[in-house]
Amino acid sequence: MNSHSPSSAIPGVNLGGWLVLERWMTPSVFTGTDATNEYELSQTVDGAARIQHHRQTFIQEDDLTWLAQAGIRLLRLPIGYWALEDQPPYLSAKPQIDWLMDTAKRYGLQVLLDLHAAPGAQNASDHSGSGNTSTVGWYQRTNRRKTSQILLDIANEYGNHPALWGIELLNEPLVTTRRQRWQLWWWTRKTSRKLRAQLPSHVRIVVSDCYQPAWWSGRIGNNTLDIHHYQCFSDTDNQATSLTHHRQVLDQQSSKYRGYARQQPLIIGEWSAALPPRTASDSNEYTHCQSQLTVPSGVDAWFYWSYKTENPGAWNFRDCYSKGWFDGMY
Repeated sequence: MNSHSPSSAIPGVNLGGWLVLERWMTPSVFTGTDATNEYELSQTVDGAARIQHHRQTFIQEDDLTWLAQAGIRLLRLPIGYWALEDQPPYLSAKPQIDWLMDTAKRYGLQVLLDLHAAPGAQNASDHSGSGNTSTVGWYQRTNRRKTSQILLDIANEYGNHPALWGIELLNEPLVTTRRQRWQLWWWTRKTSRKLRAQLPSHVRIVVSDCYQPAWWSGRIGNNTLDIHHYQCFSDTDNQATSLTHHRQVLDQQSSKYRGYARQQPLIIGEWSAALPPRTASDSNEYTHCQSQLTVPSGVDAWFYWSYKTENPGAWNFRDCYSKGWFDGMY
């Protein structure tokens, strides 16, 4: 997902599955439980101990050493609304965030703090901050207000930290009605103004495109628009049987991205080499990865999803990197 040349987009990774758990990424943390998400795991007998052990072991200094040596410059860190203080049943992750910010600074890495899980849940996924993954309660006024306050608290805590690259207001909010879209837009406008008044000018405020980039582009002021680029979930991608389809989609999307980038700064906050079952193979996913690295899209930075998972494959940057999929990317 490069900008104008292989070296102009800043390369990054997501530290997914660390401070906001996802069972598919780290199944061992959930072994022997019926829990499907962190909310449920937190309430099991030894859930808190499992979570704390995972936080201390999944990302360590060796990981940051490796990432810096691999040429990564940015880390997108998914955090929950419990990041700074306990929100039962969730446990605060402040010690880990403090550690990451300080260690990132030592290795010349910068961090995008991404509010991945909001009060009431901003989408219906298992990582959005609610054990009830079919209900999106974020649009209730109290939850919107709580979210604004949490973001201001994060800005207050880390705004002047030299490793802070940006703060992302919300990860992938689900918008299903026109009313919700305007509520979210108004909230975004209001909250980003408050944050801007509190943050140094170089720190970015990042806004999700909600998978509706054509609507959001040009409507977020000088904030940075975050687009998530995947070609493994949609029906048309799943029905495709050739890599040609995926290359055509990539070319079309990249052309659109270049247009959006003229309206405000743009990042690809998540992307992956993953392809649907019909077209997935090591060689196809390698080609797909290389295409995404070389097709110009006008973005300032990209963040692979994710740095690592317990299993090898296209969702695991470290594994893909070791197979040579990122050779010559800089």
